[in-house]
Amino acid sequence: MPGLSANQIEHLQQATEDLLATTGFRVQHPELLRLAAAAGARVEETSGRVKIPAPLLRQLLAQAPTQYEIAGAGSRRYLVGGGGQHCLAIVTDPWILDYHSRQPRHPVLSDIGRHTRIAQQLEPVAAISLMDYPVADHPGPASFLRALEEHLLHHDKHCYVLAASAESLDRWLRLVPLLTAGRTAAESRLITVGVAILSPLTLTQLNGDLLLQATRHDLPVVPTVCPMAGTTAPYSKAGTLLLAHAEVVFLAALTQLVRPGHPFLYMMGPSRTDLRKGGDLYYTLDKVLWKLASVQLGKNLGLPTGAECGGTMRCTYDLQSGAEGMLFMQAALQSGAEMLSGIGSCGNAVAMSGEMMVVQQAWLEAARFLETGMDTGARLGLDSIAARGPGVHYLEDDLTLELMRGEEFFGHELFGYGEEEGAPLLERAHQRAEALAADRPSPLPGNTQEALRRFFTDERAGLER
Repeated sequence: MPGLSANQIEHLQQATEDLLATTGFRVQHPELLRLAAAAGARVEETSGRVKIPAPLLRQLLAQAPTQYEIAGAGSRRYLVGGGGQHCLAIVTDPWILDYHSRQPRHPVLSDIGRHTRIAQQLEPVAAISLMDYPVADHPGPASFLRALEEHLLHHDKHCYVLAASAESLDRWLRLVPLLTAGRTAAESRLITVGVAILSPLTLTQLNGDLLLQATRHDLPVVPTVCPMAGTTAPYSKAGTLLLAHAEVVFLAALTQLVRPGHPFLYMMGPSRTDLRKGGDLYYTLDKVLWKLASVQLGKNLGLPTGAECGGTMRCTYDLQSGAEGMLFMQAALQSGAEMLSGIGSCGNAVAMSGEMMVVQQAWLEAARFLETGMDTGARLGLDSIAARGPGVHYLEDDLTLELMRGEEFFGHELFGYGEEEGAPLLERAHQRAEALAADRPSPLPGNTQEALRRFFTDERAGLER
């Protein structure tokens, strides 16, 4: 798959520096405007426009760490950056693709527990994300709290917090000591905070608050940068890439301006507008090119990088979803991104399913196999061919005996290899998801579970008064 050339990377970075120095960025946060001015940026107070000269921009970006550590609630620790790859799974979305009806529906509480247990059992998954979103079977203002409680009781991995309000992030900060035997958020490194950019080129008051909270508590920052070609970005692949890169770079620089050396993950999620209907098309094949290019741009700056890994346009289990998902997974893995995000996503990024989580892990293993290439050294087989000559079999050949139980050729329990093997891939994925989601003890200590239940009882009572 084609990526960017060295000249293209240099050209895009130069264009980004010019854009941020001359057009600038609108910041709707007085404290960040003050800090930017004090650091040497040009700030127009009436418009909130911040313009960063190229030398200052480079100086700030150079302060960002090339790698950082995150952790789970227990003993799990993961290094982000340096070449290793981990996965981020999602466990809910506005729609759930139901296995039995094959139709989308709104999430219910049992979906949260099921999907969280699956993510907990999937080995590549280092981090999990839960949206601030209600569950349909528990209406009322405390609905999302029931979902969060169910989620936290069933995993001990790292948490990506995409808070919809400052109060939501504050609640997470109060939860961290309960989950980590009294450690603070900074000590535990349990959560990464999402900070959104309002495309084009705007940071809102809320997201400025979230950024300050994250830096204050030493919580890694991941940008939520999602410009849409044709509406909030130029209607070209390269133009949308440039805008998205500028938005990520500005937030990275602003993060370092607030707190030098603060951990930051370079990541973007561009899409295109359907100009015939007005909708957003998030997982079209353009995403393959954006993934490869964005990771190249992030690595060029020396930043740890992330890329969406699975995903499909349709909220269906069909041939199109399979083709899209495998291509997206291959592109994400090939990019070298350290965090592969969105395990479970489908339906144009507003739906997910437990079965899709399992299928996408299989796609990841297939993509990893293809990345290994072919060994033409020790496994060339020249000695075997020369020793056996024409017209013989290789069933008892030394190379056959050596490799027959290894991973020379691809195989996976979800893939069928003949009509006689019965169940199709989706049915196998459902069986695997059911096994992973089976009731099992919480990975959290008993006193932690009790503390969580008391916390959420009090939180719900406060909202329902």
